[in-house]
Amino acid sequence: MLVYLDQNHASRMAKHLLGQRGHEAFGKLFQALKGKALAPPSPFHVLETLYPQRGPEEKAGYLLPALKEVFAALSEGYWVRPWQEVAWRQGRGLYREDLLWRGGDWETPADLSPFLGLPEKLRGLPYPEARERAIREIQGRTGLKEVPFTRLLAHLLARMQSDLTRKPRPSDLLDAVMAATVYPYVDLLLTDRYLRNLLPERSVGGRQKEVEALVRRLGGE
Repeated sequence: MLVYLDQNHASRMAKHLLGQRGHEAFGKLFQALKGKALAPPSPFHVLETLYPQRGPEEKAGYLLPALKEVFAALSEGYWVRPWQEVAWRQGRGLYREDLLWRGGDWETPADLSPFLGLPEKLRGLPYPEARERAIREIQGRTGLKEVPFTRLLAHLLARMQSDLTRKPRPSDLLDAVMAATVYPYVDLLLTDRYLRNLLPERSVGGRQKEVEALVRRLGGE
């Protein structure tokens, strides 16, 4: 089973390993995933660990040793490729070997620069118009064809920005690019409640009841 842990799930597992309280359910999930799932790290984890958008600057990277321990136990040495490589390979179809490789490292973060400013351009547009504009912008900025990455990223950004009842979050762009990269390939995306609702078929949120239910599903305590 191929699983992707978003930063919240991975960091709470790391905090449990460090002995911090309040993360026991994630510690049980970590144990339940061992030997039953492949959960690789990605350049998005590197970006969020070393260059967090929230929290004091001096704490950037403090979880890195514990995160390395988490993924050493769950990844079998695999990494998620950079989104650019994944998306370009989708021209020939969806194959997991195009998502995974052993060439990643904890020094090279995801590069979101091609998409900077795009969410703001879509803000307030009706969903169909926002989606079509997003597809054009993504293709123009990256040179990609209309592959699954392009379509899913456009869909997520359009949903996020057309909903005027929801306040945009600093992490929206990163979350959308991450999900567009991994979701077409994984059996489970462990993410926050908002993305789970946007991608309900193979996603699990991070609320305690959802985490505990997943542990039971995996045969844990």
